[in-house]
Amino acid sequence: MIVDTHRNRVNFIGLSKEAIAAAYRSLPIIVIVSVCWCLLAPTIILLGPVTATAVAAAGSVLRGDRFRLRTALSVFRRCFWRSQLPLVPTFVLIDIAGLSWLQFQRTGELAYGLLAFFAVDILIVLSVLLLYYYPLLVDGDYSARKTARRSAELVFGRLMPTIGLATFCLSIGLLFGFTVAGFVLLGPGLIATVLTLATRYLSTGMGSE
Repeated sequence: MIVDTHRNRVNFIGLSKEAIAAAYRSLPIIVIVSVCWCLLAPTIILLGPVTATAVAAAGSVLRGDRFRLRTALSVFRRCFWRSQLPLVPTFVLIDIAGLSWLQFQRTGELAYGLLAFFAVDILIVLSVLLLYYYPLLVDGDYSARKTARRSAELVFGRLMPTIGLATFCLSIGLLFGFTVAGFVLLGPGLIATVLTLATRYLSTGMGSE
């Protein structure tokens, strides 16, 4: 059992086994998606759409379907603007935190240090609240507002598994990050697969209660 709805727990070993098995069966797609994400994400403006496309590819991998270029372009175009929603407050908070910290280092005023601290805290909370945003956006094809609301509802309904999932995905990223080549070739695709699979399990559990 991957998700125990009664105990509100996720079996991350089982989850990782299922995700890795699906990724291994479609390894070329995972590699292509990961490389494309690493090439396009740094442009910032394409970060949201390329992330949505990676999640769509992960969904196809989990279903055992072939993910074609035509499908990727369709998802990229369809989700382009809605995929930008999580990025706007994220980059605003990053700018506030960075500028406040620089001002604190320059002036030594405590107010700037506190502002940077709170901006980072809010950024972490926002990242958790929107953890399920892209899988829900791709699978449900809802508006950006409804997708964000459903993501927040899923977080509050499955708070402990969500914290575990966020830590788990971060650990995967750090593990692959030790070798740049490993992250470029597998990191984004595998993380998208794990996150998509977890979102489906957890949202199904919510619906059944």
